[in-house]
Amino acid sequence: MTRRVIASAPGKVNLVLWSGRPDMRGYHPLYSIFETLHMRETVMITANTAAHSASPSACEVSIRTVVDVADAATNSRVAREINSLDPRRNLAWKAVDAVRKLVMEKGGYAPGAAIEIRKTIPVAGGMAGGSADAAAALIAANEFFQAQLDAETIHQLARSLGADVPTCVAGGLNIGFGYGDHITRLDTPATPTHHWVMVLAYEGLSTPAVFREFDRRGEGRSSLPQVITPLHSQIAMAPAETLADLLDNDLENISRAMRSDLEATFDAIKATDAVGAVLSGSGPTIAVLARDETHAHSLSQELEGEPSVAQTIVTSGPAEPARLEDR
Repeated sequence: MTRRVIASAPGKVNLVLWSGRPDMRGYHPLYSIFETLHMRETVMITANTAAHSASPSACEVSIRTVVDVADAATNSRVAREINSLDPRRNLAWKAVDAVRKLVMEKGGYAPGAAIEIRKTIPVAGGMAGGSADAAAALIAANEFFQAQLDAETIHQLARSLGADVPTCVAGGLNIGFGYGDHITRLDTPATPTHHWVMVLAYEGLSTPAVFREFDRRGEGRSSLPQVITPLHSQIAMAPAETLADLLDNDLENISRAMRSDLEATFDAIKATDAVGAVLSGSGPTIAVLARDETHAHSLSQELEGEPSVAQTIVTSGPAEPARLEDR
């Protein structure tokens, strides 16, 4: 049994996010085009020595989440633990537990596991940080438990964990149907790199709260495309100037109405020479599209000083799939 496994997975931005009306269970059908970003969450799994047991079913899975933060006293980055969730509500915990149960169902041995998440994607920022954690955890758990799961099984587990998890596993540029979880890869080796400035707010924004307001206003579409539309059929080959005209998020107006700081940030972006901008997921992060990497850094510096902007992060996409790491 491997004693230590590390995997990583990318976050994402929704280039297009169209939402239908909620179904009987309250879930929203989606038509979504995701681009994964070079902002990766890292998950490490080691043996949980405190969880030895004669019965594999009694073995435990523990979890801790660590984020690097600035330390003004030492002018450096320090690791700080931020375990705010009940472990059993954490998507990475659920991912590891799901793989462990599959191993046990097949009569295999699944020892106790300790999960450590190293976060680089801001929490509650609309960039699928939690989904990236789950994607990385699936890849790490498959190796740690020597489960030998095939790609289709991993995809099915990803779908069961959340709508954004499959695209974080797959990487690249994807279109999602159903609840956003039935994905098809769109990018090719010829797909251009898109350069982004992710503009962060001082406070997060709850996805359920945004959808509640979205439903209260009756904003859901009566029907959604079941195949990629002609409008989006060439999105995988779109340079920045073309892509800017395609950016569209049904949740953007709701989130802007709920948060005056977002309105102020969009106004500040409009005053720059950014190619385009779109709310990332349910927000509050705004993805600002640049012409190239140099332009992205220039926009980042320009927007950093805005009162409504907590931080900017320069990144790009599409990014590589979830993968094992050699370190």
